[in-house]
Amino acid sequence: MKCLDTLNLQRGLLVLVLAMLAFGCRRESTTWTVDVALPLIDDGWSWVDVLEGASESGSIDVVEGMPAVLRFEGPIADWEIPSLSELPDTIVTQELTPDFTGGPFPVPPGAVLLDSEEDIVFQGIDQQFSGLVLSTGRIDYFVESSTNGYVEFQYAFPSVTIGGEAVELKVVLPPSDGVTFQTESGSIDLAGAVIDLTGVSGNEINRIASHLIIGTPDEIPDTAQVFGTDSIRVAMHFQDMFVEQVAGYFGQEVIAFGVDQNVFQPSDFPSGFLQVEPTRAKLQFRNTVAADLQLQLDALSVDGIAVSHPILGVPQQITRADWSGDEVQPTLWEMDLLETAPSLFDLLGYLPEVVTTSGEALLNPLGDVSGGQDYFNIQHPPQLYLDFEWPLEGVIEGFRIVRSIAFEGTDLTGFNGELILRFTNGYPVHWNVTGTWDYEDLELGAEVFTAEASAFPTAEVTEVRIPIGEARLASPGTLTIEAVMTSDGPVQFSGMERVRLQVACQGTYQVSVR
Repeated sequence: MKCLDTLNLQRGLLVLVLAMLAFGCRRESTTWTVDVALPLIDDGWSWVDVLEGASESGSIDVVEGMPAVLRFEGPIADWEIPSLSELPDTIVTQELTPDFTGGPFPVPPGAVLLDSEEDIVFQGIDQQFSGLVLSTGRIDYFVESSTNGYVEFQYAFPSVTIGGEAVELKVVLPPSDGVTFQTESGSIDLAGAVIDLTGVSGNEINRIASHLIIGTPDEIPDTAQVFGTDSIRVAMHFQDMFVEQVAGYFGQEVIAFGVDQNVFQPSDFPSGFLQVEPTRAKLQFRNTVAADLQLQLDALSVDGIAVSHPILGVPQQITRADWSGDEVQPTLWEMDLLETAPSLFDLLGYLPEVVTTSGEALLNPLGDVSGGQDYFNIQHPPQLYLDFEWPLEGVIEGFRIVRSIAFEGTDLTGFNGELILRFTNGYPVHWNVTGTWDYEDLELGAEVFTAEASAFPTAEVTEVRIPIGEARLASPGTLTIEAVMTSDGPVQFSGMERVRLQVACQGTYQVSVR
């Protein structure tokens, strides 16, 4: 029995020792090295990318065996007419004071103190407007009364309608204590308002018909006590009125215009020459105003270099647009840009930043020939319009393209390997490529590499490998690619060309598991 107890005690001590060893010892991390190949960037540039970045009006026609044709047909600038698109602010004030002294004078419920129909005249308008539609606008109103009794204001504008309903202000002010005025203020939204500007008579211009009634409300059984010193006043402030449509006679206004059309951004296209020989290039002016115009283009320049044309400085008569149908039929005037001297497109070949044109237009050069039937819809402004067609064929010399790609950084503990850049040239021209990888961590020096890519179809994938470690891979940075394109004489482009840039990292990093 004693031996058995001793044996059990020994077994218990052994279990306790094993448990202490199992739970008392700290576990060590297990670390091993893993191979990794991680894609970072896969980007490219094609003719389609260039067009989509420049305009929604561009396209490329591709015909097998022929040079692709780049087409642009669309607006390059709207011609704004401020005098037809915004009305000046107008304030209307009406004040009613008794025509007697002393008092009080009792005024029963339902009495009318003022009943007036009159025109509200918009000041500061040189045109003769008969009607318009507002896109936005409002009336800020303020009413006050010192009368010891309820006062009712009814201010109606029968010639201003929204959704077919006339705009009207109704306010009832409670009695004043004889010391302070009773007041109320607020706003009436005029967005979408249709306004007849022919006034109360229906034969005027720039006038809104109004009907103001001031009295005591008949539904409140209270007799107002009016003194000769009492005052009742209403103020209406028409403001921020922007026009969507307007009709009438627009007068003879000279409106200057200038257009700066960006062509090549120096940050993206720093230098070089690109042979540009379009088969069609017409600059059009599309008159969408139902009013005659006299247009005069005075100057055309490319990065400050003046370009001459037989039409420059010569007034051009453009008849009114036709709004008789559901859609406007604009009147077109155009100039042939292939007739410039020096050639506009020779200058464009040197990658200018901006093309500038300036001039002026005179509304209604012959006066009111329509009998007050001019019309303008702000949603359809007159436009300068370009109709352009260019077969993608010619010489390219030192044409530089710069692109920047942001990289967020990737954390891989203990990474050791290479940054791999692959450049695939799908253009029939030779490329020299310089790349710079700048890190946000300024303690890490920039990586600079160079590469060459032969003309397609003989070109192979150009690959550059740069050794990098954990810190460089983890740091956010920017990869800037500068590619210089040069052709061996004239070349044709199919329109399907594309340059592809792939960036990846390859190497090993450490993985630790407890």
